[in-house]
Amino acid sequence: MTLLANVLNIETTIDLGLDIGTANTLLCIKDKGIVVNEPTMVAVESDSGKLIAIGREALNMHQKMHPGIQTIMPVSQGIIADYDAVLKLIRELLHTSRPRVLFGIHRLVTSIPLGITEVGKRAFFDMAERLGAKETYLVTEPIAAAIGVGINPIESVAKMIVNLGAGSTQIAVISLGGIVSGESLAVSGNQINNAIIRYLRENNNLAISDYAAEQIKLKLATCSEKIDNNCRLTVKGFNLLSGFPETQEISSVTISEIITTLLQEIVTAIKKSIEVLADKPDVAVDILERGIFLTGGGALLTGIDKKIQAETGLTVTICDEPETAVSKGLSAILENLETCRPVLITNRKQK
Repeated sequence: MTLLANVLNIETTIDLGLDIGTANTLLCIKDKGIVVNEPTMVAVESDSGKLIAIGREALNMHQKMHPGIQTIMPVSQGIIADYDAVLKLIRELLHTSRPRVLFGIHRLVTSIPLGITEVGKRAFFDMAERLGAKETYLVTEPIAAAIGVGINPIESVAKMIVNLGAGSTQIAVISLGGIVSGESLAVSGNQINNAIIRYLRENNNLAISDYAAEQIKLKLATCSEKIDNNCRLTVKGFNLLSGFPETQEISSVTISEIITTLLQEIVTAIKKSIEVLADKPDVAVDILERGIFLTGGGALLTGIDKKIQAETGLTVTICDEPETAVSKGLSAILENLETCRPVLITNRKQK
């Protein structure tokens, strides 16, 4: 690095890890760890498409803007839905990150959802090329999450990872650097939020924001059968009958009833991923001995570990800082690229 770059805290080239989630995008740089964690959202002028804001600033504009402003959530269930918006977001995040990037990206490792199509993978490779990356590698989110919590996915001992994200829930049994069995579900944190919004609109005539639904979920939702009836939260919204804003009290019992069906879908999928191991008893024994590891923001839902444990009979571990497990895995991959190559997907055009 040049003297000027040192003074200005600018990197000439970097090795970059990119976790583009449905709710949040995280950037990590080799030797520096996670340097950016921002909402996956951009705000643009409706007519010209000119970028106005990104990340948290754009989120603050969401549902408050006038017709001249449009907010875009460019990622859906981990898949790039708006290619141009994603490029704008990543470029601006790189520009505003510390350290800033002066000349470009040497190696880029990005996480992708389990079960993504070849077309979906191509979108990630094309994005990396547009960002100027010299080398690009993809890794599935469950494997990245496993690495992020200290699990070696290449060893022969099988592990089960359940990554509970905002856009999808991904279940994977990992062994020898590959996925023995797995499934990606649309059931996710966002779907739980939408269920809360829909219930309050239909039953309480109360319209609330996405942010309010997220706060209700975090503070009231519980997977435990023993629910405190006195646990209540004051919620602000818009009364659809009176036409005026108002506050209402919502109980934890109500919220838990709303999400029960969705959580049961996750539990059923976990059971299915275990049941298909009937012809691989040694893998099943590994899972019995080591249990299930939960990552992703959904792992913070109160009592979800106990519910899964009660229905599967397996030990369930909520990993430390589960919401950043994938990004920590990308950081670890950047530090040990050669060792991790067996779990990486490379661009066929890449020499």
